[in-house]
Amino acid sequence: MTEISPTVFYLCLAVALIGAELLILQLSVFWFLFFGVGALITAVISWFVPLTWLMSTSIFLVSSVVIALLLYPILRRWQAKPGPIAGNDAIGQRVVVLQTISRDKNGRVQWSGSKWNAELADGESEIAAGEQAVIIKLEGIRLFVGRGR
Repeated sequence: MTEISPTVFYLCLAVALIGAELLILQLSVFWFLFFGVGALITAVISWFVPLTWLMSTSIFLVSSVVIALLLYPILRRWQAKPGPIAGNDAIGQRVVVLQTISRDKNGRVQWSGSKWNAELADGESEIAAGEQAVIIKLEGIRLFVGRGR
């Protein structure tokens, strides 16, 4: 039976841990990332310098802890920054009115490749089918539209 080298083992471990952090955890936990980078550092060092399992494991643990101590505060600050509010990118975009929208009756619009229910925004007048409108406000899945200014 062939024994696996520390280089191959830690390279596979690095791919698995970094892949799990990116694909499954989506940079939410970071610990898989820290240990994955530690494993990658160990694989690179053991590629150039023949290491015993004890030495490579020591390098893995020390490098993982150092990476965690250096990157954790930076990544937490990055993660704590407020992101854009969902739907804000919709405000101000033009839509095509498919069904007339009035005070008494909601209509339908075409936006972003889909058909949406739409209501008139406060202070807006009726918009006939075929006209263009502008998204004024978004509440959940309801679009509030107007003529735009």
